[in-house]
Amino acid sequence: MQQALRRAARHSVSGMRAPASLRAGIQVGLKQEQRRAQVGVWLRAGAMALVVVTVGGGWAAFHTEQRLSAARTEAVQRHSKSKALPFEIASNTPEQVEEWFKDKVDPRITVPQLPKAKPLGGRISILNGREVAYISYETLPDNEDEPRRRLGVFVLPGDDEGALPKFQALQAVEVDSAQGFNVVTWRDDEIVYEMVTDMDESDIRRMLAERDSGEKLARKSAPESDEPLYSLPPAVRPPYSRPPISIEPVTYPQ
Repeated sequence: MQQALRRAARHSVSGMRAPASLRAGIQVGLKQEQRRAQVGVWLRAGAMALVVVTVGGGWAAFHTEQRLSAARTEAVQRHSKSKALPFEIASNTPEQVEEWFKDKVDPRITVPQLPKAKPLGGRISILNGREVAYISYETLPDNEDEPRRRLGVFVLPGDDEGALPKFQALQAVEVDSAQGFNVVTWRDDEIVYEMVTDMDESDIRRMLAERDSGEKLARKSAPESDEPLYSLPPAVRPPYSRPPISIEPVTYPQ
């Protein structure tokens, strides 16, 4: 009897089928749930990618700043050591200093003209693993009671593949500090200048502003030559005459 009842119950359950509307509603609900789950996966993946990009960018910026800090520290240390070393070229004339460096560093350097400062000399130094020109200056204060200060300028190739990104994209004067010195960086075309000094930042910017204004004034007020322009007269060509032509009668055989 019990077995018969069980068989009858199973038969009745297997014979029951949900209405079509109910089945359709269940399928729609399942699809929506799958879409929500997929969207959640995408959102989590996007958030993870954003975290990776943010962390990667922060790490790149941190790494670049570490390299810049190391470069500033190296420049200060080289400058401090160079003050105790003899010059390889001792001259107050920028042209002589430039000529001495001509075949020793690449590219050819231009000694910067700094207002109220004179070059003392230069030597070959090492910066960022490369031989560069190092030029030493001494300030010329207006007042006798003001101390004279030493400036050291490194001349770097700005288009070097190993140059720091900051040097490659440098557009204006930048002043940083390291170990009690100010490190000033500016660019002229393809050449980057890095100056190490214990001068105040305001005095440094005033000096470079005077330098820039002086260069612009010199370019504007460059006198034109008062000498008249001469052109060579056209060359006199000798008269051309054709050689005489003799005409003789032509006879034909009979």
